[in-house]
Parts: sequence; C-alpha cells; structure tokens
Amino acid sequence: MKKVLILCLLAALLAALAVSCGGKASLDTRLSKARSLFNREKYNDALDLLRPLIPKNPTNAELLMLTGQTFMSLGQYDSAHYYAKQYTALYPAHLEGYRLLYQASGPIKNYDDQIWAVSQLGYLEHNRRKYHLEIAELNFLRGEYSMAIRTCNQIFEYDPDNTTAMFIMANSLASVGQIDSAITILQTLDRKNPDQVEIISNLASFWVSKQDYDRAGIQFQRLTSMYPDYMPGWFGLGNVLLHKGDTAGAREAYGEVYSRDSTFLGVDSIMRAITPLQY
Repeated sequence: MKKVLILCLLAALLAALAVSCGGKASLDTRLSKARSLFNREKYNDALDLLRPLIPKNPTNAELLMLTGQTFMSLGQYDSAHYYAKQYTALYPAHLEGYRLLYQASGPIKNYDDQIWAVSQLGYLEHNRRKYHLEIAELNFLRGEYSMAIRTCNQIFEYDPDNTTAMFIMANSLASVGQIDSAITILQTLDRKNPDQVEIISNLASFWVSKQDYDRAGIQFQRLTSMYPDYMPGWFGLGNVLLHKGDTAGAREAYGEVYSRDSTFLGVDSIMRAITPLQY
C-alpha cells in the first residue's frame, strides 16, 4: 500500500513538473514569436500575442519590456509609459527600463518621470554630466526655473561655452524676471551664432518685454530679412510696428503672414481691424 502511495505521489510530482516546464516553454516560445513580429514591425500582431501573457506573468522582465516597446512603436505612449513604470519598479537596476521610461514620458509631457529616468541613467552609468542638459531643459519645461539655472551653472563649471546651456539659462532668467541678464547672454550667443532663428526671435521678444520696440524691431527685421517665410518674425514685426504707431508698416508685416496662413495667431482678425474695407 505504501509503495502504491509513493508511486502516486511521484507521478503527481512529475506531472506538475511537466506542466510547469511546458508553461515556461510556451511562454518562451510566444515571447520569441512576439519579438520576431516586433522586429518585422508587425506591432499589432506582436501585441495580440503579448496581451494574454501579462496576467499570468506580471513580473516577467522580457514580457514587460517588449510590451512597453510595442506600445511605444504603435504611438500609444500612455500604455508604453505604464509598462516602463512597472518595469523600473520591479527592476530598478536595469538601464533599459529608464531609457524606455524617458522615451515614453516625452510625448505625454510627463517631465517629472523624464527627469527621474535620466537621473537614474546618470547614476547607473556613473556619468551624471551626460544628462545635465536634458535635466536643465526638463526643469525649464516644468517651470522649475531656479533648478534649470542651477543645472546650467553646473554645466558651465566644466563647459563654459555650452551654447545650449546658455540658451536655457537665458530663457530661465527671463522667466524669473531677470530680462537684462537674459539679453546679455543672448547677445553673446548671437555674436557666436548670428543666423540662429531661436536666438534672434527670443532676443526680439526680450526687448519687447522691456518695451524697447526700436531694438525689438531691429531683431524682427533681421528675422524677416534672413528668413522671409518665418511667420513668427513677420507677426512680431507687425506687433512692434503697431505699438510704435506705424499702422501702414504693421499692415504690411501682418500681410506677409496673412498671405501664407490667414489663420495664424488670429492675424485675419487683426487685418480686419486695421484695414476693415480690404479684408
């Protein structure tokens, strides 16, 4: 009797082991097939294979990562972000999780998670400097201007001529009301890079903030001369000329915008207001 009982227990154990091994083999097989579909850019087909696996394997690293990457490739960024968060919570020492989290957080404007992701990447790679620019820019986008300024100053300690950091610094200073300091930095940048749209445009806007319409007008005229199809340049010039009382000049500048896109920033309404009979 005991011998029969032992044989029955052994048979049950072997059966359970077979089921377990079969389940593992099935998971590996499906993941391999899903990865193949992913690599061939058949993302919806890959997702159809992956979805049923998740409830039974909620902590499988490869499954979480591949599912997140698939959602990312499909442009479903909220879902990609969800799986990246799951992955980084379970595997906090894995670089690939933070890379996916950084990528997925951008399109949904989750700058907090982006900063956390790049901070972790810098920590794990033992190279925080590599991500200082991203951190400075993300802090600016978050409205954390003092943090952006602090990070830019850290960059200047080892790279004093970093133009991107200078641009972020200028805009951060302007955002906290230090317009003169911001203008000084942008003027330095402008001398080094005299044909950059963003630098000239921001410099013009800073002069507008100071209500110095003459200097603002000079910068907007530079923009329109160098980049005649750049509508914000014409629109800004129109605003400046209107402030100066030059309605005819403003009409001409706004007209350049209107001829390209009559819906740009309500320029059609402005044109009707200053030339009601023509428009």
